[in-house]
Amino acid sequence: MKYIKFFINTLIKIAYICFPYKRYIKVVRFFEFIKTSWIVNSFASVGLKPIFRYPLYIKGAESIKIGNNFYTGPGFRIEVWNTDKNEKNNIIIEIGNNVSFNFNCHIGAINKIMIKDNVMVGSNVLITDHSHGTNTGKETETPTWERPLFSKGHVIIEDNVWIGENVCILPNVTIGKNSIIGCNSVINKNIPPNVIAAGNPAKIIKELS
Repeated sequence: MKYIKFFINTLIKIAYICFPYKRYIKVVRFFEFIKTSWIVNSFASVGLKPIFRYPLYIKGAESIKIGNNFYTGPGFRIEVWNTDKNEKNNIIIEIGNNVSFNFNCHIGAINKIMIKDNVMVGSNVLITDHSHGTNTGKETETPTWERPLFSKGHVIIEDNVWIGENVCILPNVTIGKNSIIGCNSVINKNIPPNVIAAGNPAKIIKELS
């Protein structure tokens, strides 16, 4: 697989040099289609018509379930880190139908992240259910990377949520149905349905009729 990926990437680079831009894009899309056909088999399940743009970073795909019409822009990173509480083949990240991510988004989980239907996510968004340790007591004297991963709780993003660019969604929160999260916001507590929330930390700035 490693050598096949290298061969495909080399062909794409050659196409960039040799072909006009429109034809080059067609070549890239063709090879993305081939790569995607390999990738979907590594997930617990993937629905119809997924589109993955490259580069793409995946860890723990066997614990990730994705619905129909999934789209991600380049630089998407999705990871399930195995812990004692996270048995292999448990569904840790679950994504519904008609969900799209823009450039350079990162989802990381050890507990549970659920993104329901019709969710649209801007660029440079982080969604995480964990941190490196509890950051209390003697643990603060331990180098950060040596602290055991710790989760305060699930992350749930309900139907029809729109998340703006550069948003950070932290553990143990639910974002309610139909809500909008403004750019550059940090979500560290529950957001109710049908509101616009923004800020660091995010606060409700408007209720939607």
